[in-house]
Amino acid sequence: MANLSEFEVFVFSVGSQEMAFDVEHVSIVIEKTDITPVPRAKKNVLGVMNLRGRIVPVIDLASTLGLTLENGSQGKIVVVNYEDLETGFLVERVRGVMRVRSEDVEKIHRFESFGEKSRGIIKRGEQLIVHLNLGKILEELTMSS
Repeated sequence: MANLSEFEVFVFSVGSQEMAFDVEHVSIVIEKTDITPVPRAKKNVLGVMNLRGRIVPVIDLASTLGLTLENGSQGKIVVVNYEDLETGFLVERVRGVMRVRSEDVEKIHRFESFGEKSRGIIKRGEQLIVHLNLGKILEELTMSS
């Protein structure tokens, strides 16, 4: 029987901050590829890419979170699937999968800058990783403006 107090996250960096999505939503990571701009798209939508014959939107995660990419011309695209929505997020570096205990996550939504886009802060020794709320991020991106 699975231990419910543990879960896995996919860790990557954006700007100088380490962040994580729940691993169950991450389907693939690819090198940054050709991205076709979409006219009149929201400013944090970089465009679309062709992923094995499927058109997938690519989002600038740094811009979505109010951060700046340290090396915007390169990076990786983390493709996620969340409630039948396939989306790519541009990140800088990928660290991989990490197992986390629930007690290592501190929920401080009201005091940290990402608000509901964060599920909390994962503490690993001196390392702090923002555990992102993918549902809230996609909800904001898909709301009409």
